[in-house]
Amino acid sequence: MLPISTLLGAITGSQRIDDGKALVASKVRVGYLKQTAVSGSTKTVREEASSEMEEINNAKLLMDKLEEQISNGDASDKVLNDLAKAQSRYEDVGGWTQDQDVDQVLKGLGFLPSDSDRSVADFSGGWQMRIALARLLLSKPDLLLLDEPSNHLDSSARDWLATYLSNYQGSILLVSHDISLLTKSVNSIAEVTGNTLIQYVSCSYDKYLSEKEFWAKTAMAEYERNMEEYKRLQEFVDLWGASATKAKAAQSRVKMIEKMRKEGKLDMPPSSLTEKRHKPSLKLPDPPKGIGEELLVLQGADIGYKEEGKAPILEGIDITINRGMKLILRGPNGAGKSTLLSALRGKLPLLSGKRIENDVLRLGSFTQDLAQELDASAIAIDLVLEYARGGENGDVLLSNQDARGVMGRLGLSDEKPLRKIGDLSGGEKARVALSCLESL
Repeated sequence: MLPISTLLGAITGSQRIDDGKALVASKVRVGYLKQTAVSGSTKTVREEASSEMEEINNAKLLMDKLEEQISNGDASDKVLNDLAKAQSRYEDVGGWTQDQDVDQVLKGLGFLPSDSDRSVADFSGGWQMRIALARLLLSKPDLLLLDEPSNHLDSSARDWLATYLSNYQGSILLVSHDISLLTKSVNSIAEVTGNTLIQYVSCSYDKYLSEKEFWAKTAMAEYERNMEEYKRLQEFVDLWGASATKAKAAQSRVKMIEKMRKEGKLDMPPSSLTEKRHKPSLKLPDPPKGIGEELLVLQGADIGYKEEGKAPILEGIDITINRGMKLILRGPNGAGKSTLLSALRGKLPLLSGKRIENDVLRLGSFTQDLAQELDASAIAIDLVLEYARGGENGDVLLSNQDARGVMGRLGLSDEKPLRKIGDLSGGEKARVALSCLESL
């Protein structure tokens, strides 16, 4: 299958094309959300999010320059006229509402008002992806290329993004497995499958599913009719091909068969129409016997980050996770759900209180940032094996074949387990992380 990231790279020019061309009109501004964040930025969230609003920022720079000229004593008619034009341009491109637009997008993506002045470096990889997405949306390119934009979003942020994209004035090329996002946001489908691309123009996602099924049935019915015709012609040739009286008629049918072959009428319909898609499955191993009732306990826990003058995010937390329990954490953005999970995992030390872990517990975790935290230079299957074999209770006998089986069930088949993490898409990285859990 053609990797989606490769296709997007060809469009943006970051991927070399061996045959053919990718043509983008000279005045079209293309914006591309890669599966990488904004790590290394020293700006605040607001500064980073607004950094690529080029038309507004350039108009503001020109206004500031002209105002400085006037303050330095140059109040000529030309400078005053230029300033009036610059102010008009600034208004036309939305300069006076820039702050409100930035606040609206950041709020939609789950940021609190107090986050705007925090450093980008304070945020995890998943939240940095949200900042990168905000920056791209606010840049308002003519053509917006989005590679799995909802990977790091919660349900409320996904709903907001779907509404935003459905009202977007430019063109969008969206790569996503999020059916809800596709249903709300797109009006045409291009399916990449079988090393090619099939377009369903002016077609909603639901209509695409029905049309694909219709064309699959139509193509198979036509193929079966052609095969019946081929069988009838071939039977005549086999029966009368050596007959002196029927040789001419037999030869005519041979030509008809050859014509059918040349026209592809004897070829199976494209697998992209008829193939049954692999459905990923996750089968977690049974817990070890004799582990007891209590698996993980927090007692009187104050949870947060050790910063002077900063209060705990959560206080006096008492929670016991028992064997067989399936527990959901609910709460609005910023309530401390991810912080609590970090404390339960043992990754975030408690400010006070106790964390008690069962002696034979094997703890697996999947977080919104885990895919971004994987070593980009590591081979996917090596990471899965290292995770499964590590620790006191690791399975040192787990084989490469076992790991491949786990990864295959999650859709990482063929050569994908042998790829570097950095060469995988965001969704594939998430499947590598899930494979680590299943191999426990």
